[in-house]
Amino acid sequence: MNRIRKSMEGIRASRELKADTLRYLEVQRGRRSRPIWRRGSSYALAAATCLLLMFMVGWHILYDTPTSYISMDVNPSIELGINRYGRVVAAEAYNENGQVVLQHLSLKNKPYMEAVRSLLDDEICRGYLVDNATLVFTVISDSPETIWEGLDSIDTGESYRVLTYTSDSYCMEEAHRHEMSFGKYRAYLELTEYDQSVTVEDCHGMSMGEIQDRIEGCRQYEETEHRENHGGGNTGSGSGGSDSHGGHHGGHHRK
Repeated sequence: MNRIRKSMEGIRASRELKADTLRYLEVQRGRRSRPIWRRGSSYALAAATCLLLMFMVGWHILYDTPTSYISMDVNPSIELGINRYGRVVAAEAYNENGQVVLQHLSLKNKPYMEAVRSLLDDEICRGYLVDNATLVFTVISDSPETIWEGLDSIDTGESYRVLTYTSDSYCMEEAHRHEMSFGKYRAYLELTEYDQSVTVEDCHGMSMGEIQDRIEGCRQYEETEHRENHGGGNTGSGSGGSDSHGGHHGGHHRK
């Protein structure tokens, strides 16, 4: 401070100019003498904030990404996207009845078993789950057994049939291209193995019960022909969705 004052003694200037100059020099010296660690601390804080934001974005992406899918078809056709934590992160309807159901049901972030119970309890769905109706669950997952166990734990307490199948991502892509749930599209593919005249448009206008009845009728007809052509031998594989067709599992059948 004394050096600064002494250097200004020989300068002829007004008192106000000298005072302003001294204040400016003091401010500049204060800036130069600011501790370096404070600047480093600011950088570290900014880096930590960026890492936290990256973690939060990554976690949300991880949470919102489906790893398994369930197609629930009776007449309403609804698909649920399930994340790695067993929570519903997406719900899509593939017919008008399904759209009406999802308009008044909030399923996102629910455990998938709770979401399925909500669908089964819905008034529109229950209108189709009458005696002799067929409810079909189709699963796409790397570990479908886990999903099946969850679905099997849901006690419907009703007399309608419940069938469970598996499918794959290619079937889902094709189904969505035809604006159909992958569960119903899988049933369409199975039906075409028996009746190649059936079209996707035909199945759009059919319930899952109607498609399943057509499949079982065709299957029984083939079994009858086989027995007649082979001397009455019983080589049938059974009915009610207990077979595998085209790589799709049908081993779950409940009444």
